[in-house]
Amino acid sequence: FFFFFFFFKQKTAYEISACLVGSEMCIRDRYNEKLAAEKELGSFMTLCLLRCIREDRTVMAAQRFVADPSVLGPKYESPAADSLEEVYAESSSRLPILCLLSGTYDPTAAIEELCRKKLKKVPIKITMGEGLENVKSMIEAAMAPANINMLTWVILQNCHFGLKQLGGVLDLFTGKGYNVRDEFRLFMTTETSSDFPLNVLHYAIKVNSDPPKGLQAGMLRTFTQVVNQDRLEKVDAVDRWKNVVFAMCFLHNILLERRKYGSIGFSHPYDFNNADLDTTLTYLEKLSPSGNFEESKWKMAKFMVCEVQYGGKMSDERDREILNSYGDDFFKSEILRPDGYELIPKSKYMIPRMDVPDVVKIKDDISKNWPSQEDPSVFGLSNLADKAYRARESKDLLSLLIEALPREYVAGPEKSREEETRERLEKDIKQKLPPPLKNVEKREKKMTPIFMFLAQEVRRFQNIHVTIAKAIQEITLAIDGQILMTPEIEDAIQSLYNGKVPRSWMYDALGAEWSWISQSSAGWFKELNQRHSQLNTWSRNDRLGSYWLGGFFNPKGFLFAFKQEDYRKNRMKDGSTLDKYELVPEVLPLQQWTEVDKFDYKATQGKRKDKDKDESGILVHGMYIEGAICVAKGLDDCKNEILNQLQIVRITVDEKSDNPKPSYPTKAYYCPVYRYASRGDNNLIMKIKLEPAIRDADYFRKKGVAILCSKEYVV
Repeated sequence: FFFFFFFFKQKTAYEISACLVGSEMCIRDRYNEKLAAEKELGSFMTLCLLRCIREDRTVMAAQRFVADPSVLGPKYESPAADSLEEVYAESSSRLPILCLLSGTYDPTAAIEELCRKKLKKVPIKITMGEGLENVKSMIEAAMAPANINMLTWVILQNCHFGLKQLGGVLDLFTGKGYNVRDEFRLFMTTETSSDFPLNVLHYAIKVNSDPPKGLQAGMLRTFTQVVNQDRLEKVDAVDRWKNVVFAMCFLHNILLERRKYGSIGFSHPYDFNNADLDTTLTYLEKLSPSGNFEESKWKMAKFMVCEVQYGGKMSDERDREILNSYGDDFFKSEILRPDGYELIPKSKYMIPRMDVPDVVKIKDDISKNWPSQEDPSVFGLSNLADKAYRARESKDLLSLLIEALPREYVAGPEKSREEETRERLEKDIKQKLPPPLKNVEKREKKMTPIFMFLAQEVRRFQNIHVTIAKAIQEITLAIDGQILMTPEIEDAIQSLYNGKVPRSWMYDALGAEWSWISQSSAGWFKELNQRHSQLNTWSRNDRLGSYWLGGFFNPKGFLFAFKQEDYRKNRMKDGSTLDKYELVPEVLPLQQWTEVDKFDYKATQGKRKDKDKDESGILVHGMYIEGAICVAKGLDDCKNEILNQLQIVRITVDEKSDNPKPSYPTKAYYCPVYRYASRGDNNLIMKIKLEPAIRDADYFRKKGVAILCSKEYVV
């Protein structure tokens, strides 16, 4: 807003519209002229403008802003690439080195190699954990041994498992009376932990080495750390074995890089590492020492990789389906072709052609022919997945910056944080709080499963309403000084001041969700009123025309209640049991529905066709499909947005088929429906059978297509 006011001031409406609809150079030239005149604020204004119109480019714009010579400079934007040699040169015997473990980075091997180079010795490795109590004495003995020939370094591994002992270890370096030889070094490795002692963190030299990003960098790293010349020559048919090794390394890096796209890539950021690849290559080597892979051996290799070694780490069924789809692409006889094989069709990702496999030549081919940055389509994802990933990355960055602001931060010279929050409570939040719902249990009505579900939802909503109203009152009294300002109230004030939802409003003391997740307080109160509207309308009517599935605390419970009611009404007389029936969801053709129609049962029935058939089913709405769109012919590629509104879904009850679990590959795609954009079995509600309009089910499975009841991510 500030930029546009600055840019368009003293212009007529005609001039503004002519500038906006004119050539691209019109805005660009005027924009650059204004920025050139504002040397101090020009770069920052560019950053703010990009944040407003292209949220997915915020991180890139921030990097360019930091690299500006007038701000900080390029060296502050470039990632630190200090080697252990350089870290060693800066250290001393009384200054421990703390290595932060991240991703596949483990510095143990590099430390051992450096120790052999400097001392001609092997370092002592101490793994922290339960039952290890004499760590301090072990390090003290190594710091100044009686025999100089016994001097060596110490690697204290996995310090996050023994945080209580780190204070005593630090005393060896800061306290008096401890002898330390100049050649001694202490290396510590740890994962990130909020309970890590701050005094140790401040005193030590911190080293963090994130692995390089991208398929090209990943493959180069793999052929440096895991695959050497000896491994390529272990099998007799080295030409075919080279192709198998290369394809497996490519699959390993595909899985690593797909994680960066968040839940549309995998439901969880699984910790695949070099040990998984090394174990898999050893198995493949033993599976066919001659290098001949028949059809049965390909099936065995795929099962070991997709179900045991890598698939065994996957806790979500959908993720294993994606892995099996990749397995079909890479575990087949076509990869053994001597003239090279395209791992990704119509791309530069090919197995190198060479008669005698050579690791150096393979790395050289990757460096010269492969792009440094890959397209999302390489992973089978939509090109829009990259935009969604960068937008989410930008939101996370801004949220982190807001949380890092000091608690006593004041936005302006007039009002404090508490005064701003108090004013917002009075003028905004209290006005958004809906009236309490009436208790539907007191109504004289037959206690059907659906009605019992409604009573539970109303009761839970009432508990939240009472709790939030009480919390707002306590915040107001605490700001006025009438009650004690507790840490929970202070956190709530800080969250509301930042436009966030207090954590205690979404989670209980044990960390379990008790309301619903939202990234902003405005969105949370909007959903509060939407839920109130649905429950209030439903409590005054027997049924709704359509139900907002994401507006229930327990959507799976709603579907089960409907299934149970349908069984009692239509099928119990046959003598069959409830477990012989299943829910059958179906996406209806695109129709125009007003808000009244969604909640008005009679109006909805008037628009339906085949009323007798539809009478037994229910309609649900308010869902989104991610990664594709649903057209009349079935699933199709999304065009402009990766997240699109889904049509009305009708759910009926039918008898289970003899083979309820489909065998893969299938022509139809069984699309999972999740409660939140953060996927996982804990958020899975059901699956909807969708017929692809193009390609096959594997195509949409790799795209990570799913139906979401909410756009919010669980953090």
